[in-house]
Order: sequence, then structure tokens, then C-alpha cells
Amino acid sequence: MSDLRVSANMSMLYADLPVDERPAAAAGDGFRYVESWWPFETPVAEEGRVDSFCRALSRAGVQLVTLNLDTGDPRNGERGLLSIPHHVERVASNLEAVADMVTRTGCPVVNALYGNRVPDVGPGEQDRLALRQVVRVADRLGGLGVTVVIETLNLVDSPRFPLTDIAVSAAFVRRANDASRHGNVRLLLDTYHLATMDTDPAAAVRDHAPLIGHVQFADFPGRGRPGTGQIDFAAVERELRAVGYGGFIGYEYDPKTGEATA
Repeated sequence: MSDLRVSANMSMLYADLPVDERPAAAAGDGFRYVESWWPFETPVAEEGRVDSFCRALSRAGVQLVTLNLDTGDPRNGERGLLSIPHHVERVASNLEAVADMVTRTGCPVVNALYGNRVPDVGPGEQDRLALRQVVRVADRLGGLGVTVVIETLNLVDSPRFPLTDIAVSAAFVRRANDASRHGNVRLLLDTYHLATMDTDPAAAVRDHAPLIGHVQFADFPGRGRPGTGQIDFAAVERELRAVGYGGFIGYEYDPKTGEATA
């Protein structure tokens, strides 16, 4: 994979460490590039937390290449906030915090998770809101040179999430680009989520190459490191090279999957 650049998803690989210790851990494992879910408990970090995180990245000598918007609490099943009406103000405040973070770190990609279906709000209303919110995010960050990516999840882990078919996600990305000033919305292609939905990741690369803005590797089943499951990663890498993919491959897997137990 020497010609394909890889990054460590610190929120998965080093989840047991405090946020500010994760960059050094990634550097110690040989990574030069890292990515992160929103690393703070609140949509706008407490005073000094961003400074501390940025210093930790600098000390470790790693470059942040992908950052998630605030997605809510994934442990309680939340999968983003963009399509949820009562989170509009929270998204707006977090967007400014993210803009500050990417300005300070030079992070080129932001992951904007769509959000679950919620009771008492029609799917059409949620979809229209999600489109407006993604366009707002893309317009705000596009002037900073940032690509906004839309991730396809899976119905097994996220049964209330509407973007579980990559073709549907691609159609949404095209609509967002048509409505945005910069045309800077792309797909996030995650091998684990695709395989869980019986989609061949290599075929997805081939079919959606012009729209791919970021790739993440985890195996299926189990979401473990590549090689612990059934995905043909060599085939995925061949397709990425064939289509001239120039972004990063984020290792976003559960490091405990496949470990021997006593």
C-alpha cells in the first residue's frame, strides 16, 4: 500500500486513551496522519481544550486529515444531527468550532453524518433539512479549502439511519453539490458498512470513483483490522489505484476484534 496514504482513526484505535494522548500513540505506531471523531463532549469545547488538542497533534508530529462534526452520542445510538430539527442551533455552533479547528490544523476533510430518523418528524422534512444543513456546512467550510464527506452506514448497527445504500448517498451528494457554492461534497466509502449491506467495496470504488472524498478500512464481519474477516482489501486497493484515488485511507477498526482471549 506504499502509494496509498493511510491515517489512524484515533477515536477507534486509541479509544481507551485520553484525547490528548492519542496523537502520540498514533505516532508511536508509525502513523504520520490521523483522523478523529469530534473529540470533545460538547459541540463547542471548553476553554483551553482545543489548544491542548492542537498542541498534542503538533508535539506528536502528526497531521489531522479528517474530522467529524459533532454526531451526538454514538453510544446511545446517535448517528449525526444534521437532519434533526431540534439540533439546528447545536449544529450551527459546532460548525463554527469545526471551522476554527480546521483552520488551526489544516485538516482537509470533514465528515458530516446525516442523522437518524426520529419520531414525529416526517422523512421528507428530515431529508430537506439535511440537504440545507449539508449545503450550509459545505459553503462554510469550502472557503477554507475543506471537502465535506457523507458516509453510508449499515442497517444492522444503525437501524434508524437512512443512508445505508451507497447509490442513495451518491444521489444526495449530487443534490448537495448542485445547491452549494463550492461543489465540495463527496462520499465517504467505508468498507465495513458496505460489506455489511452486501455491497462489494471494490465495486463501489469503481462505480462511484468521481465522488469519493475519503475511504475507511475495517473488515467484515466484526469491524476488525483488515485481514480478520472476509473483505478482499487487495481488490479494493487495486480499484483505488486504478481510479487514481488521491485521498487517505483511514484505519477505522476495532483493535480488539480478533484478539485472543484467555
